[in-house]
Order: sequence, then structure tokens, then C-alpha cells
Amino acid sequence: MLRQPRIDLKHISLAVVMSAALLPQMASAALGGPETGVAADAQALKASVKSTDRTTYRVHSIQLASGTVLREYAVAGGTVFAVAWSGPSMPNLRQALGQYFDSYVSGAKARPGSRRHLEIRQSDLVVESGGHMRAFTGRAYLPQELPSGVSLDELH
Repeated sequence: MLRQPRIDLKHISLAVVMSAALLPQMASAALGGPETGVAADAQALKASVKSTDRTTYRVHSIQLASGTVLREYAVAGGTVFAVAWSGPSMPNLRQALGQYFDSYVSGAKARPGSRRHLEIRQSDLVVESGGHMRAFTGRAYLPQELPSGVSLDELH
């Protein structure tokens, strides 16, 4: 009689949970993440993407089904140093801000005030967001990751 191998469900469960926790971060071109995840972002969002090369960086414009445009700014082959959005609805900021989402949430809680405008300035993260229904705009960037010579006016 053949003996069935013993499967340790505890280790399998742990592996599945860890894989699920890491997969979204690996596939995402979120703020601070690798540029290589832009295509995965567009696919996950069921959106189209258009890329434009600038002198020291690349802009990936992702047109969401809602009509909102999410732009991801990345050093070619490197890191996403900024994201910006404009359109009739807010993008999924958890996905767009990636590992910086929790900093955004804590910064937003610390700054009660106008619901139409939010500005968070931390040493490692700046978020500016505003607008009203059907007209939202915003941007988030990593000051320490901005390429030399890039003006903040370019991130819109």
C-alpha cells in the first residue's frame, strides 16, 4: 500500500497568506515602487496606458474607466517618484500610494479641516489633493527621489 505524504496545512496556509500579501506590492508601480509594475497596474485597473519619455524620467498616463487619469512618474527602469491624478473621481489611493498609504492616512487624520483640500508635508512624502465631485485633482511625490532638475510644476 502506498503511503500518502503528510501535508502540513499550517505551513501551506502561511505560504498562501504571505504570497497574497506580497503579490500586490510586487505587481504595482505605486509610489516608491518599480516602474516595471505599470503594465500590471493598467491591467488590474482595466485601463489603458500611454507612456511619454521626458529628459530624465518617463510619465505613464493610465486612463481609468471612470474617466480619471492617473499619471505615474518614474525614472527610466527605476522607481516611481510621483503620482498625480485628475478627473471625475478619486483613484484608488491605496494602490497609487502603495507603501506610503498608511503615512497618507495618518497625515490626513492629523490635519482636520477642509474636505475640498488636503495638504500633507512630511520629510519623505508630500500629498496635495483637492476638488469636488466630478473634478478631483492631486499629486503625491517623494521629495528625496525627485530627479535633479525636475520642477514640481511638471508633476500635474
